[in-house]
Amino acid sequence: MNVMLILAQSGLDAGALAVCCEGIFHKKPEARGKDILLFPVLFALCVVPRVNFIANERVYAAFSAFGYEIAPVNSIAGWLFLFFSVLLLNSIFFKWENNGDVLSGTMAVFSLYLLVRCVCAAVLAAFGGTGGWLLFGGRILTLLLVSLLFCTPFYGELQQLVLTGGITVWIVSSDIAVLLMGAVTVVSFRAERFLSHAGLITGLVLAVLLFNSILLIFHRRRLQERKKIHMIEQYVPIVEELISQVRARQHEFQNRMLAIEAAVASADTLAEAQREVAALTGGIAINSNDRELLSCDSKIIAGMLFGKIKQAEAAGIRIELQLQGLFKKSAVPETEWVEVIGIFLDNAIEASPKGSTIYITGRKKGAQMELLVSNPAPPMSNTEFMALFGKGYTTKSSREGRGYGLYNILRISERYHGKIVTHNEAVLEENYVVFGVLLP
Repeated sequence: MNVMLILAQSGLDAGALAVCCEGIFHKKPEARGKDILLFPVLFALCVVPRVNFIANERVYAAFSAFGYEIAPVNSIAGWLFLFFSVLLLNSIFFKWENNGDVLSGTMAVFSLYLLVRCVCAAVLAAFGGTGGWLLFGGRILTLLLVSLLFCTPFYGELQQLVLTGGITVWIVSSDIAVLLMGAVTVVSFRAERFLSHAGLITGLVLAVLLFNSILLIFHRRRLQERKKIHMIEQYVPIVEELISQVRARQHEFQNRMLAIEAAVASADTLAEAQREVAALTGGIAINSNDRELLSCDSKIIAGMLFGKIKQAEAAGIRIELQLQGLFKKSAVPETEWVEVIGIFLDNAIEASPKGSTIYITGRKKGAQMELLVSNPAPPMSNTEFMALFGKGYTTKSSREGRGYGLYNILRISERYHGKIVTHNEAVLEENYVVFGVLLP
């Protein structure tokens, strides 16, 4: 086969692998200068397994052209070389701290690539595609499909799954790759034999996907429970401190009531009784924020809000609460609400000048719960509002680790089929920007 055609096949394989690696491993939305280096390195890694050294009167290299209709390699040694090379490349290129996450991410890359590649080959074969159609059509279609996934939250969800770690994630990220690598190897890398067993392989893949779905459901539940336990340990003691403060004041309330009764009984005139009662009742009322926190049905959320109020007070900022909704009756777990409220409040506190007031409103709106956080800021357009929810977007001078808060809220709203709420509003002739969510 023409050398240029072989190089073109390797280029398409390298392009699809590069897209998968970028989607799963790249954490920031902006392009980096070294991103362009990923493709040529992967291209070299896809070319190397095709090189055969032949020794006759002299040693020379030749490209192997057979057995590459489905996979970028045609031997077990090729699989091992390609996998460990890509694993090493990902660990060096993307610099993730946890080597276990790099391994899971690399397995996810191969699982995604091989699954899409095999599906494309099967679809083309079903429409009568053979020969060049499998060699080039399947590769082009694979590159297009994995690239189109960038327009969806798929890669973000997959990256977050990989970063959660654990044996469950490793199994989910690996089993499809192991199954398809094994299937292609068993049929001796021959497309016609692979496609003749397409029914069996499809059944196995669907069974593995079902198994993975069950594992992921339990994995997500376990993460939610673990997060809830952590939040209970962190925030419930804060609410108990607030309750203790209120209970401690009950003695003062009782003493004041006794004093009021005595003052009314000993007063000679109504005006004198009114003056005595007014003097004794001054300063004993519970402030509005404490009332809202005590009436909140979630101790975790109340504890987090109490902590944020104290944090804002330390920065010279006032927070006013109006919580009419019932968080525990929402379809969204308390842990997700804590993340949403915490991110909105952190951003509002950081953006608000000293002496300003932040307003938090929670209310039922039909069958959904609306949460709004307002803080003083210059007016923003709809385009500027939505740009803030982009992955990695930040207005801070320090960009490291920034720009994921509002993006995470967007992902939560998409996960529960909710909506993002943003607008400007005037409060006492001052512009406030409003960020919020509408969730079931």
